[in-house]
Amino acid sequence: MTDAFEDLGGRHTTGTASSVKAPRADKAVECVYPQKDRLVKVSQQYIDELIAENRRLQRCVSQLGLHPDAQNRDAVKTAKGVECHTVASLIQGPELASTPWFISMADPHAPILLAEASDSAFATRFRQAMSDSEHGHLPRVNYPLEDQLLALSDSACAWPSPPQARLLVNAAIKCLGRWHHIVRRSVILEELEKSLQYPRSMGCLPQSKFWALFAIGKMYSTRMSAAPKSFPGLEYFGKATKVLRIISERPTVEMVETWLLLSYYSLCLNRRHSAYSLAGSAVRVAIIMGLHLNVPEPLLADPAAREHRIRVWWTAYTFDRMWATKLGYPVAIQNSDIDLDLPSNTLLERDFEDSAYSVAMIELARISGRITHSVYNKSSQQASLSQRVHDSLSALRKWLKDLPLALQMDPTRDIMADQKAESLHLLFNQLVILATRSVLLHVFRTKLKAMEIGSTSEIPGSASALSDACVRCARHSCQILTDSWIGGTFMMFDYFYTQYLFTVATVLAISSLIDGQDSQTDRESFETAAEFLSQLKDSGNFVAAEFNQHTDAMKALFASVESKMQRRSVCASSSQAAVDTRGIRRTGSESMATAHDIMADMVLSESFFCDLIGQPMTDLEFIDASLSIDSGQGFYWPAMAPSSDPETLD
Repeated sequence: MTDAFEDLGGRHTTGTASSVKAPRADKAVECVYPQKDRLVKVSQQYIDELIAENRRLQRCVSQLGLHPDAQNRDAVKTAKGVECHTVASLIQGPELASTPWFISMADPHAPILLAEASDSAFATRFRQAMSDSEHGHLPRVNYPLEDQLLALSDSACAWPSPPQARLLVNAAIKCLGRWHHIVRRSVILEELEKSLQYPRSMGCLPQSKFWALFAIGKMYSTRMSAAPKSFPGLEYFGKATKVLRIISERPTVEMVETWLLLSYYSLCLNRRHSAYSLAGSAVRVAIIMGLHLNVPEPLLADPAAREHRIRVWWTAYTFDRMWATKLGYPVAIQNSDIDLDLPSNTLLERDFEDSAYSVAMIELARISGRITHSVYNKSSQQASLSQRVHDSLSALRKWLKDLPLALQMDPTRDIMADQKAESLHLLFNQLVILATRSVLLHVFRTKLKAMEIGSTSEIPGSASALSDACVRCARHSCQILTDSWIGGTFMMFDYFYTQYLFTVATVLAISSLIDGQDSQTDRESFETAAEFLSQLKDSGNFVAAEFNQHTDAMKALFASVESKMQRRSVCASSSQAAVDTRGIRRTGSESMATAHDIMADMVLSESFFCDLIGQPMTDLEFIDASLSIDSGQGFYWPAMAPSSDPETLD
């Protein structure tokens, strides 16, 4: 043995010396080392765990639909991928699946994507949470079809009489112009008078713009559709769509104006995909013209034209952001690509309203895009969900703090100013709900599951605070909408007011089933909002007709949840009249909130926001670890036959 070691040492020394002297002798000598096989004892359990992990990764690859070649190319990243998968599972958005949500419609080769951020998708999740059985999404079928619009565009339609034309244009400018700057009032009225005197002198694009204004004006000046399945101004809209048949190679500001008008009316028609496409096209046309950039003053010396360009761009930006938020889709342009001044008050005349409202709306549009991308985006995120929700609420808090006094709600001001404040606060509440309602749904699921097994639900303070913010905003919006309905200012065919009604109805339905201190009040508010939606449907509102299906489906499941709650309450001690915030029920007249309390207390005051955002991040990790989709309730979509008639599916 000693000789063997000496022989091995000698060969090692010789090889080393030869290697060093090789350059001098002009001869390379290769060093030869003995190869050893090191034996390490490994437990059988460790081997079984490796095999199980390998099988699990293979299943993940097969579910993602990766090609075997791609799997081989990424084999070197397996260890890192396991770690990334673990981190991604902690920061995944609330109630989100790893695969997109598609609807199986009439065409099997063209499924419709439904984003989790949409109101209808959240309503479906709520119904799935209420029931142990499978519940599919209710497809959106309440809107005019393409064939109907094409027939209207080619059919004869008389130009309105001069008094009617003036009435419709003024109605459109007054109702739409109070929120969004699209056209200049003086220019439009001047062009209208020229068209009435010389109708043949008007080109195709100006005609389409006026057809769109007629449609919007008739929509806002009508309280009820004249016939079933009809919509006010639809015949005018059909004529206006003829401009979409040819895309101009040299776009103008007038083209952007026309597409924005068509996009807005399409949204009220419940043709949300068309509205989203038109708004995105308007943004892209504006980009071609450079509206997203500041124009040097020597190239555009007219201050009114400059201000109009600026405001039209920001309207297109707002439409794109808001429509994308309603659908949960990406936006057409990133903020980093925009280098343009905000609207200003350099020209306060009849063509330009006070810019404070526009600036506040633009900022809310920016925040809405960030919320949709950060909270509901399925791609990997750098920050945790709790941090993303925290950042969204921080941005909303800053917006509320910086809101000018003139745009804060005050019942002593005139109606016009109060309507602008109403629209801003309704949108603000909508965004808070959007950022927090999935937390509310998880709290509902947690409490419902605890109730079924007869235990007490453990909800951390962070989740309770976020769900409470969601409910408080819904109550505030419900009170604003109810006052608007009673006061006669509720616009019967407006998309936004109808959507807000449905949003608050869904949130208040969840809150009423959680059975907190205001559960009875929330149930009554839900019934009120559902009744409003039913009346809007009967009036011919296509958006309300869609949302009314969802509220009816919710009502059908209330009885089963309430029966579970009653069985639980019978088993509970009769002496327990109330439990803490981690329990199921709290009763007592002292919990009832009045309408005055809702209006007097600014729902998300500075102190409330400080408490909400001040929740410790360790507590908020509960959301990251617990908010995941229930694998037992997947996506269940009814197959629609090619011959399905939308009118029969209403």
